[in-house]
Amino acid sequence: MGPGGMGRVPAPVPPMAPTPVQTPGPWTPDVSFERDIRPIFTRACVRCHGGAAGLWLDRYERVMAGSARGPVVIPGNPEASELYRRITGRSQPAMPLGGPPLSPEEIERIRQWIAAGAPDN
Repeated sequence: MGPGGMGRVPAPVPPMAPTPVQTPGPWTPDVSFERDIRPIFTRACVRCHGGAAGLWLDRYERVMAGSARGPVVIPGNPEASELYRRITGRSQPAMPLGGPPLSPEEIERIRQWIAAGAPDN
C-alpha cells in the first residue's frame, strides 16, 4: 500500500449493545380496601347490605363471597363486576337504593380497587 494508508479498509465498528430501558409495569393506584373502600360501604351500603338478600358488604371476606346470585366483584374487571355496574347505574336497580348516589370520586376509587385486583389491604 502507498503512503497515507490508501487502499486500507477500516476495521468494522462493533455494534453497540442497546442500552437497557426499564419498561414500567402496569400502574396500580394506591388504593386500600380498609382505608378507601370499606368506609364507603359502611356509609352508603351496609345499612341494607349487612346481610339483605344474602349480600354483606361489611368485611372484605363477605364482599368477595358475593351474594346468593354469585360474585359481585370480579378482581381486575370492574365492568364485569355487578357491584360496579350497580353503583354506576349500568345494572338495575342502581345502588344505593333509596339513598344518595355515591360521588364520582367514590365510584372511581371502587373502580380502581377492582381494577387493581380487589386486594385485601
